[in-house]
Amino acid sequence: MPPLSPDEQRALAALDMPALLTTLHEWASIPSLNGTAAENTMQHLAADTMRRLGLAVDTWTFGDDDLRHHPAYCAEVARPTAVGVVGLLGEGEGRSLILNGHTDVVPAGDLAQWHYPPWGATINHEEGRIYGRGTLDMKGNLLCALFAAKAIQDAGLTLKGKLIIQAVLGEEDGGIGTLAAIVRGYRADAAVVLEPTELFIAPAQAGALNFRLTIPGLPAHGALRYEGVDPLEKFLLVYQSLLAYETSYNAQHPHPLFAIYPTPTRFA
Repeated sequence: MPPLSPDEQRALAALDMPALLTTLHEWASIPSLNGTAAENTMQHLAADTMRRLGLAVDTWTFGDDDLRHHPAYCAEVARPTAVGVVGLLGEGEGRSLILNGHTDVVPAGDLAQWHYPPWGATINHEEGRIYGRGTLDMKGNLLCALFAAKAIQDAGLTLKGKLIIQAVLGEEDGGIGTLAAIVRGYRADAAVVLEPTELFIAPAQAGALNFRLTIPGLPAHGALRYEGVDPLEKFLLVYQSLLAYETSYNAQHPHPLFAIYPTPTRFA
Protein backbone atom coordinates (compact mmCIF):
# COMPACT_ATOMS: atom_id res chain seq x y z
CA MET A 1 0.00 0.00 0.00
CA PRO A 2 1.45 3.42 -0.93
CA PRO A 3 2.04 5.94 1.87
CA LEU A 4 -0.83 8.22 2.79
CA SER A 5 -0.90 11.65 1.21
CA PRO A 6 -0.88 14.70 3.51
CA ASP A 7 -4.62 15.18 2.96
CA GLU A 8 -5.29 11.52 3.76
CA GLN A 9 -3.23 11.82 6.93
CA ARG A 10 -5.24 14.89 7.97
CA ALA A 11 -8.52 13.07 7.41
CA LEU A 12 -7.32 10.00 9.31
CA ALA A 13 -6.22 12.16 12.23
CA ALA A 14 -9.68 13.78 12.31
CA LEU A 15 -11.53 10.47 12.58
CA ASP A 16 -13.68 10.46 15.73
CA MET A 17 -13.45 6.81 16.73
CA PRO A 18 -15.09 7.16 20.19
CA ALA A 19 -18.16 8.77 18.62
CA LEU A 20 -18.23 6.09 15.94
CA LEU A 21 -18.31 3.32 18.55
CA THR A 22 -20.98 5.08 20.59
CA THR A 23 -23.15 5.48 17.50
CA LEU A 24 -22.57 1.85 16.55
CA HIS A 25 -24.00 0.74 19.90
CA GLU A 26 -27.03 2.97 19.29
CA TRP A 27 -27.57 1.53 15.84
CA ALA A 28 -26.96 -2.09 16.80
CA SER A 29 -29.51 -1.80 19.63
CA ILE A 30 -32.30 -1.64 17.03
CA PRO A 31 -33.44 -5.12 15.87
CA SER A 32 -34.00 -4.01 12.28
CA LEU A 33 -35.22 -7.36 10.97
CA ASN A 34 -36.59 -7.63 7.47
CA GLY A 35 -40.17 -6.54 7.06
CA THR A 36 -40.55 -5.20 10.61
CA ALA A 37 -41.32 -1.65 11.71
CA ALA A 38 -37.80 -1.51 13.16
CA GLU A 39 -36.40 -1.46 9.63
CA ASN A 40 -37.90 1.98 9.06
CA THR A 41 -37.00 3.09 12.59
CA MET A 42 -33.40 2.24 11.78
CA GLN A 43 -33.56 4.13 8.49
CA HIS A 44 -34.82 7.27 10.23
CA LEU A 45 -32.01 6.95 12.77
CA ALA A 46 -29.51 6.64 9.90
CA ALA A 47 -30.89 9.87 8.40
CA ASP A 48 -30.63 11.64 11.76
CA THR A 49 -27.03 10.46 12.11
CA MET A 50 -26.17 11.75 8.66
CA ARG A 51 -27.57 15.17 9.47
CA ARG A 52 -25.69 15.24 12.75
CA LEU A 53 -22.46 14.46 10.89
CA GLY A 54 -22.97 17.36 8.49
CA LEU A 55 -24.28 15.61 5.38
CA ALA A 56 -27.12 16.80 3.21
CA VAL A 57 -29.83 14.14 3.48
CA ASP A 58 -32.52 12.91 1.14
CA THR A 59 -35.25 10.68 2.60
CA TRP A 60 -38.29 9.30 0.81
CA THR A 61 -40.86 6.56 1.15
CA PHE A 62 -41.61 3.76 -1.28
CA GLY A 63 -43.27 0.37 -1.23
CA ASP A 64 -43.49 -2.93 -3.03
CA ASP A 65 -46.12 -1.60 -5.41
CA ASP A 66 -43.77 1.17 -6.58
CA LEU A 67 -41.08 -1.28 -7.68
CA ARG A 68 -42.83 -4.58 -8.25
CA HIS A 69 -42.83 -4.24 -12.03
CA HIS A 70 -39.17 -3.25 -12.26
CA PRO A 71 -37.14 -6.06 -13.90
CA ALA A 72 -34.65 -5.98 -10.99
CA TYR A 73 -37.30 -6.16 -8.24
CA CYS A 74 -36.70 -8.97 -5.76
CA ALA A 75 -38.09 -9.36 -2.25
CA GLU A 76 -39.12 -12.12 0.12
CA VAL A 77 -41.13 -10.10 2.64
CA ALA A 78 -43.84 -7.51 2.16
CA ARG A 79 -43.04 -3.83 2.61
CA PRO A 80 -46.10 -1.63 1.93
CA THR A 81 -44.06 1.35 3.15
CA ALA A 82 -40.28 1.56 3.33
CA VAL A 83 -37.83 4.41 3.84
CA GLY A 84 -34.94 5.35 1.58
CA VAL A 85 -32.02 7.39 2.90
CA VAL A 86 -29.08 8.97 1.09
CA GLY A 87 -26.43 11.29 2.49
CA LEU A 88 -24.55 13.69 0.22
CA LEU A 89 -21.21 15.44 0.53
CA GLY A 90 -19.48 17.63 -2.03
CA GLU A 91 -20.79 19.65 -4.95
CA GLY A 92 -17.83 19.59 -7.29
CA GLU A 93 -17.93 18.58 -10.94
CA GLY A 94 -15.33 15.84 -10.50
CA ARG A 95 -15.97 12.12 -10.42
CA SER A 96 -18.68 10.84 -8.09
CA LEU A 97 -18.63 7.87 -5.74
CA ILE A 98 -21.40 5.84 -4.09
CA LEU A 99 -20.79 4.08 -0.78
CA ASN A 100 -23.63 1.63 -0.14
CA GLY A 101 -24.47 -0.13 3.10
CA HIS A 102 -27.57 -1.87 4.44
CA THR A 103 -29.14 -1.37 7.84
CA ASP A 104 -31.32 -4.50 7.98
CA VAL A 105 -30.06 -7.56 9.83
CA VAL A 106 -30.86 -11.26 10.08
CA PRO A 107 -32.44 -12.70 13.26
CA ALA A 108 -30.23 -13.31 16.28
CA GLY A 109 -31.25 -16.96 16.52
CA ASP A 110 -30.94 -18.82 19.81
CA LEU A 111 -30.07 -16.12 22.34
CA ALA A 112 -28.59 -18.74 24.66
CA GLN A 113 -25.80 -19.23 22.13
CA TRP A 114 -24.67 -15.61 22.43
CA HIS A 115 -21.82 -14.78 24.79
CA TYR A 116 -22.76 -11.09 24.52
CA PRO A 117 -26.15 -9.39 24.01
CA PRO A 118 -27.01 -9.49 20.31
CA TRP A 119 -28.77 -6.12 20.30
CA GLY A 120 -26.02 -3.65 20.98
CA ALA A 121 -22.27 -3.34 20.47
CA THR A 122 -20.10 -4.88 23.18
CA ILE A 123 -16.39 -4.16 22.92
CA ASN A 124 -13.97 -6.88 24.03
CA HIS A 125 -10.77 -4.88 24.45
CA GLU A 126 -8.61 -7.95 25.04
CA GLU A 127 -9.65 -9.48 21.72
CA GLY A 128 -9.94 -6.19 19.89
CA ARG A 129 -13.40 -7.20 18.71
CA ILE A 130 -16.94 -5.83 18.82
CA TYR A 131 -19.86 -8.19 19.31
CA GLY A 132 -23.49 -7.58 18.33
CA ARG A 133 -25.88 -8.35 15.51
CA GLY A 134 -25.13 -6.02 12.61
CA THR A 135 -21.85 -4.66 13.93
CA LEU A 136 -20.10 -6.34 10.99
CA ASP A 137 -22.94 -7.01 8.57
CA MET A 138 -23.22 -4.18 8.21
CA LYS A 139 -24.13 -1.22 10.37
CA GLY A 140 -20.53 -0.82 11.49
CA ASN A 141 -19.34 -0.73 7.88
CA LEU A 142 -21.86 1.94 6.95
CA LEU A 143 -20.91 4.02 9.98
CA CYS A 144 -17.27 3.85 8.92
CA ALA A 145 -18.31 5.50 5.66
CA LEU A 146 -20.30 8.18 7.46
CA PHE A 147 -17.54 8.99 9.92
CA ALA A 148 -15.01 9.03 7.09
CA ALA A 149 -17.18 11.72 5.48
CA LYS A 150 -17.23 13.60 8.78
CA ALA A 151 -13.45 13.30 9.05
CA ILE A 152 -13.07 14.81 5.59
CA GLN A 153 -15.11 17.80 6.72
CA ASP A 154 -13.39 18.11 10.09
CA ALA A 155 -10.01 18.06 8.38
CA GLY A 156 -11.08 21.04 6.27
CA LEU A 157 -10.84 19.13 3.01
CA THR A 158 -13.03 19.78 -0.04
CA LEU A 159 -14.02 17.01 -2.41
CA LYS A 160 -13.60 17.58 -6.12
CA GLY A 161 -16.69 15.51 -6.84
CA LYS A 162 -19.74 14.18 -5.02
CA LEU A 163 -19.86 11.49 -2.34
CA ILE A 164 -23.17 9.63 -2.13
CA ILE A 165 -23.71 7.41 0.91
CA GLN A 166 -26.72 5.11 0.64
CA ALA A 167 -28.30 3.58 3.75
CA VAL A 168 -30.58 0.89 2.38
CA LEU A 169 -32.94 -1.69 3.82
CA GLY A 170 -34.03 -5.04 2.43
CA GLU A 171 -30.57 -6.30 1.48
CA GLU A 172 -31.01 -9.58 3.28
CA ASP A 173 -34.03 -10.54 1.18
CA GLY A 174 -33.37 -9.19 -2.29
CA GLY A 175 -32.04 -5.63 -2.32
CA ILE A 176 -35.17 -3.51 -2.66
CA GLY A 177 -33.54 -0.58 -0.86
CA THR A 178 -30.66 -0.31 -3.32
CA LEU A 179 -33.08 -0.64 -6.22
CA ALA A 180 -35.16 2.20 -4.75
CA ALA A 181 -32.06 4.42 -4.58
CA ILE A 182 -31.26 3.67 -8.22
CA VAL A 183 -34.83 4.44 -9.28
CA ARG A 184 -34.60 7.64 -7.23
CA GLY A 185 -31.81 8.68 -9.59
CA TYR A 186 -28.67 8.05 -7.58
CA ARG A 187 -25.93 7.01 -9.97
CA ALA A 188 -22.18 7.61 -9.85
CA ASP A 189 -18.93 6.99 -11.69
CA ALA A 190 -18.14 4.20 -9.23
CA ALA A 191 -19.75 2.42 -6.31
CA VAL A 192 -18.43 0.44 -3.37
CA VAL A 193 -20.71 -1.89 -1.44
CA LEU A 194 -19.29 -1.96 2.07
CA GLU A 195 -19.84 -5.66 2.75
CA PRO A 196 -17.38 -7.44 5.06
CA THR A 197 -14.92 -9.16 2.73
CA GLU A 198 -11.85 -9.34 5.02
CA LEU A 199 -10.76 -5.94 3.63
CA PHE A 200 -10.36 -7.41 0.15
CA ILE A 201 -11.94 -5.64 -2.81
CA ALA A 202 -14.37 -7.87 -4.71
CA PRO A 203 -14.59 -6.32 -8.21
CA ALA A 204 -17.17 -8.83 -9.47
CA GLN A 205 -20.13 -10.70 -8.03
CA ALA A 206 -22.73 -13.05 -9.37
CA GLY A 207 -25.78 -11.21 -8.06
CA ALA A 208 -28.93 -12.80 -6.68
CA LEU A 209 -32.50 -13.33 -7.75
CA ASN A 210 -35.13 -14.97 -5.56
CA PHE A 211 -38.00 -16.85 -7.09
CA ARG A 212 -40.79 -19.10 -5.87
CA LEU A 213 -42.01 -22.30 -7.50
CA THR A 214 -45.42 -23.80 -6.82
CA ILE A 215 -45.78 -27.48 -7.66
CA PRO A 216 -49.38 -28.69 -7.32
CA GLY A 217 -50.28 -32.16 -6.13
CA LEU A 218 -53.40 -34.26 -5.80
CA PRO A 219 -54.28 -35.73 -2.39
CA ALA A 220 -55.28 -39.38 -2.10
CA HIS A 221 -55.79 -41.93 0.63
CA GLY A 222 -52.59 -43.60 1.83
CA ALA A 223 -53.85 -46.94 0.62
CA LEU A 224 -54.48 -45.50 -2.85
CA ARG A 225 -51.40 -43.38 -3.28
CA TYR A 226 -51.26 -44.16 -6.98
CA GLU A 227 -54.50 -42.21 -7.48
CA GLY A 228 -52.87 -39.02 -6.23
CA VAL A 229 -49.97 -36.83 -7.34
CA ASP A 230 -47.02 -36.41 -4.98
CA PRO A 231 -45.60 -32.89 -5.43
CA LEU A 232 -42.32 -33.99 -3.81
CA GLU A 233 -41.73 -36.43 -6.63
CA LYS A 234 -42.40 -33.68 -9.18
CA PHE A 235 -40.17 -31.28 -7.26
CA LEU A 236 -37.25 -33.68 -7.57
CA LEU A 237 -37.62 -33.55 -11.35
CA VAL A 238 -37.68 -29.74 -11.31
CA TYR A 239 -34.74 -29.57 -8.92
CA GLN A 240 -32.65 -31.91 -11.04
CA SER A 241 -33.45 -29.80 -14.10
CA LEU A 242 -32.35 -26.65 -12.26
CA LEU A 243 -29.05 -28.28 -11.30
CA ALA A 244 -28.47 -29.38 -14.90
CA TYR A 245 -29.21 -25.87 -16.16
CA GLU A 246 -26.89 -24.44 -13.49
CA THR A 247 -24.02 -26.60 -14.75
CA SER A 248 -24.72 -25.70 -18.37
CA TYR A 249 -25.05 -21.97 -17.68
CA ASN A 250 -21.78 -21.75 -15.77
CA ALA A 251 -19.94 -23.66 -18.49
CA GLN A 252 -21.23 -21.23 -21.12
CA HIS A 253 -20.58 -18.08 -19.07
CA PRO A 254 -17.12 -18.43 -17.54
CA HIS A 255 -15.58 -15.52 -15.62
CA PRO A 256 -11.85 -15.41 -14.82
CA LEU A 257 -12.43 -14.00 -11.32
CA PHE A 258 -14.72 -16.92 -10.49
CA ALA A 259 -12.44 -19.63 -11.85
CA ILE A 260 -11.95 -21.28 -8.44
CA TYR A 261 -15.72 -21.74 -7.96
CA PRO A 262 -17.46 -24.67 -9.67
CA THR A 263 -20.81 -22.84 -9.74
CA PRO A 264 -20.39 -19.08 -9.27
CA THR A 265 -23.95 -18.62 -10.52
CA ARG A 266 -26.41 -20.84 -8.71
CA PHE A 267 -30.00 -21.68 -9.57
CA ALA A 268 -30.95 -24.07 -6.77
